[in-house]
Parts: sequence; structure tokens; C-alpha cells
Amino acid sequence: MSKNPINYDPTIIQEAVNRLYSAASSIILTSTFFGLIIGAVLGWVIIYFVKPVHPEHSIIYLIIAVLGGIFGYASGRDRAFRLKLEAQKALCQVQIEKNTRAKNN
Repeated sequence: MSKNPINYDPTIIQEAVNRLYSAASSIILTSTFFGLIIGAVLGWVIIYFVKPVHPEHSIIYLIIAVLGGIFGYASGRDRAFRLKLEAQKALCQVQIEKNTRAKNN
């Protein structure tokens, strides 16, 4: 174990914030995509077992796929918000440190 102290480096926090924002922007798209896929598979399973007699019943497949996409979008949006909030907390801590350091100098 090293006995050297670790110095404060705000660039590391900024890099973490950049990564959090990058993840937040991609998570909405991927969650929506996977929601559509899961909804489509679920819709196909329902159609397969129900064995629709009329062609109008196949709309169930599309409805379930779209609902899966909507659920995926909402879930992704919520997770993205939490990531952005975490990033904002880190930026707030950096700003507090800057303000405190300015008052002490």
C-alpha cells in the first residue's frame, strides 16, 4: 500500500460527468430498442398460441410491440435522468470546492 496522499483532481470528476452524460444519451435509445424487441417477441408468442382466425387479430402483435417500445422508452428516460442527476451532483461538488478554495485564498 502506498503512503503517498492522493491529490484532488477535478478533471477526473469532469471525465466521470462526461461519461455519465454519454451513457444517459445512449440509454434511452437502447432501452426503447430492447423494449420493442421484447414486445415483438411477446406479441409473437401471444399470436402463436392464440392462433388468430381473422387478419385483424395480428394487430395485437403490433400493439404489444409498440407498448414494449413505450415501456422501454419510459424506463430508459428514467434511468437517463438518474445518471444526469448523479453527474450534476458531482459538478456541484466541484463547484463547492472551487468556491471554498477561493474564499480561503
